[in-house]
Amino acid sequence: MATITHVHTTSPFYGKVKKNDILVSINGKKVVDVLDYMFFTEAESDCENVRLEVERNGEKLLFEAEVYDGDLRFEFDSFLMSEQRSCKNKCVFCFIDQLPEGMRKTLYYKDDDFRLSLLYGNYVTLTNLTEDDIERIVSMRVSPLNISVHTTDPELRVKMMANPKAAGIMELLERFKRARINMRCQIVLCPGLNDGEALAKTMSDLKNLYPALTSVSIVPVGLTKYRKNLYPLMSFTRQSAAAAVNQVNDFGDRCLEELGTRLFYVADELFQKASIPFPDYGYYEDFEQIENGVGMVIAFAQEFSDSVKYMRFRKAFVDVSVVTGEASAKLLRNCISLLKTKAPNITCRVYPVKNEFFGGDVTVTGLVTGQDIICQLKDKPLGNYLLIPSSMLRDRSFLDDVTIDDIEKALAVKVRVTDCSAEDLIDKILSSYSRKKRC
Repeated sequence: MATITHVHTTSPFYGKVKKNDILVSINGKKVVDVLDYMFFTEAESDCENVRLEVERNGEKLLFEAEVYDGDLRFEFDSFLMSEQRSCKNKCVFCFIDQLPEGMRKTLYYKDDDFRLSLLYGNYVTLTNLTEDDIERIVSMRVSPLNISVHTTDPELRVKMMANPKAAGIMELLERFKRARINMRCQIVLCPGLNDGEALAKTMSDLKNLYPALTSVSIVPVGLTKYRKNLYPLMSFTRQSAAAAVNQVNDFGDRCLEELGTRLFYVADELFQKASIPFPDYGYYEDFEQIENGVGMVIAFAQEFSDSVKYMRFRKAFVDVSVVTGEASAKLLRNCISLLKTKAPNITCRVYPVKNEFFGGDVTVTGLVTGQDIICQLKDKPLGNYLLIPSSMLRDRSFLDDVTIDDIEKALAVKVRVTDCSAEDLIDKILSSYSRKKRC
């Protein structure tokens, strides 16, 4: 049920359709959810007019507009316009199963909704699709789909996901290939489980889906200290990480030679675990998987370098600090050193925060909690401002519900939030200048 909550004044139906009307159909085509709404509004944009059926207080009403550009400009009570679909798997590596008790309820919700893959880039397993869902994806050409594959071996995928429906992944992917659906896949790599020979088979199978399949990211499993009564997974060692990196890159080199694209990309975190230098910028081609942690380091470093290159010389005296996860500390220190070539009077401390809250081998910036920041930065010199990346926050709160206000009070420092871009970080640093020269 798609309940309309707002009709913009620029809508072709402004003054006709009202708040709380239920959108039933567009040009006779039933609207079930956001995919129908997006698909039908776009598909009917070439028509001279558009007809809507809405329900108001139990009564069906028909409206027609002659001027239409493919955007009805409606807002709805739910973005998906229907119930969000939850995950039906019990993956052995699931991060949510490794969360401690007592966190906010939304963090424990496992989504696995193919519509969110299209709209937000979420990775989905496809194990909860009905035949009707598959037909909709094919007929609407829903692209791109971001798919969590992990392995193409039927028995192993069932084992890893504890769901019998996980076995049919290749048949489904091949069906999407025939329908010319663009697919981007990920493999969460678990030592001793889906690496080695299993990984070789998976990459070989997925390669055959090209060109419908345009990229695959290989991401290391993340383990916390809260793995109680769960499948006994191992963390990557330096040696096992290096073996995985070399295996993926060797296969990617062959794909590059045969297909003209690497197709398989190692996540930044796996390079770091292996203590292997990052590849050059060209390795990542179109950076298609950057939101999945593939190429973020190189892209940020390049953006930072480009921004500094065209900066004018700055004399302002600046005294600030920035927090980050352990994995990004070296990158940020190198960037600050580069910035000082154009702004030599800045003092910008980089504080990597060890993730005591989650423990295990969690080092990424986005999982740093407020209580760890407070504990580890207490009594440290912070300067005029503490810069915190937005990836740590949601609505000014950290994962542990500590707020920015809590940080400011506990550490007696003003906080500025950066949007995780190099340009914004530079701007936030340089705009924190002190008007008086230090003695």
